[in-house]
Amino acid sequence: MDTSTLLATSFLAIFTTSAVAELKAISDEGLSEISGQAYVSIDQTNHPTETNVEYTRVNVGMQVETLTRADKLELGTYHRWEHHPTNPSLNGTACHTCNGTEVGLEKVGSDILAEDFTLGYIHNEEYANRYKSVPMVAKYNQYGQLIKHDEGEIVPFEINDPFIEFARDKDTNDVIGVRIGFGDAKGILSGNILGLTGAIDVNIRDGVEELSEARKKQDGNIIESALTLLTPLLVAGGDLSAQAVLVDENGNPDAIRSSNIGMANGTEFTIAGADFLAATAVPILSDVGLLSSDSRAERVSWAGCGLFNLSPCYKIYVQSEDCAMLGIPTCFPLNNFQSLPIGKVKEINGRQYITDTVSGVFMSFQTRDVDWSTGPAGKQAMNEFVRATSGAFLNLPTGAVEVNLSEVYNGVQGVRREYIDRGVGLF
Repeated sequence: MDTSTLLATSFLAIFTTSAVAELKAISDEGLSEISGQAYVSIDQTNHPTETNVEYTRVNVGMQVETLTRADKLELGTYHRWEHHPTNPSLNGTACHTCNGTEVGLEKVGSDILAEDFTLGYIHNEEYANRYKSVPMVAKYNQYGQLIKHDEGEIVPFEINDPFIEFARDKDTNDVIGVRIGFGDAKGILSGNILGLTGAIDVNIRDGVEELSEARKKQDGNIIESALTLLTPLLVAGGDLSAQAVLVDENGNPDAIRSSNIGMANGTEFTIAGADFLAATAVPILSDVGLLSSDSRAERVSWAGCGLFNLSPCYKIYVQSEDCAMLGIPTCFPLNNFQSLPIGKVKEINGRQYITDTVSGVFMSFQTRDVDWSTGPAGKQAMNEFVRATSGAFLNLPTGAVEVNLSEVYNGVQGVRREYIDRGVGLF
């Protein structure tokens, strides 16, 4: 018996068991008192601007809580050009005739490559106290009050309404993409990510005093050294902020098989709370070439900074170029971030917690670049789309991930994922 016949026979057997029941009509009055929703539903929508692209989504009305781990997650294993030697337009495309020895191929051999990929974690209070910028999943008692997880308690990854979706080109009638996604999700995703094709964002936030600490560990010209070491005095009580994305080793945005995350070239590091002296000095030093980074200043208020808070307040924007800003590295290995929160993050009692689910988590495969909706089913507004490149693609809506400079440089160890310490960094 072939596979298709076996599946059909099994399917019929499920629905032809020896049960006998009488069918009776339901009155309109009785029907009006009945409400419910199908366990499985199907949505069909069109792309709002690319009218030839049609989506069919099969939704499964389930709520899943899981702690699951894979030794290795490896998807999309084939040769792909990173820097084609003669035709740059082929960069990022597959090379099915290559044998792996060609110059210019991607160093990472798979679109997605991660070791010890895990959804969920085991609570460890020592970890929670050490990495306070990593949000933990909030736990509430029956009265809605925030309480601590027990030591060793399993904190599952929560998935609501998983689905599988197909994208079809109506002109050719070809399926051009398929994805597995979650209606919404909440929890901690962990792993040693060696290569990633997809989308992930990390926010860097800290106090200005940490800028001088980071600078002490680096080489650079004397002007940059003096400036960064004096920053806490020039910008007393100020804050630093920047956004990190997938980049290559030179700071160019790179969403294909990337193994680095950092500030893309031209991205600005924001120093808030600067007084008039700092806001004037930094751009001048950049203009005359004494600083390797371009910078600018913007006034945000007429008072509140400097001596006796009498100076106007400014924001100083310093650009990152070639993975450096004022001589400080701004690009880091992606596996520095071993655990990433998925969900809406809220500060409670001075600490970050994951308090609610977020939509947009999915893993997809496509034969060409395809737009996938990150919003709830049926909502197809263009601002809720992410463009997935051909091949395998992982979308992680982690805009709430915030790390400080120390964690950026030293890395964030993964949460506990095993009850037995096997010496592999998962305990």
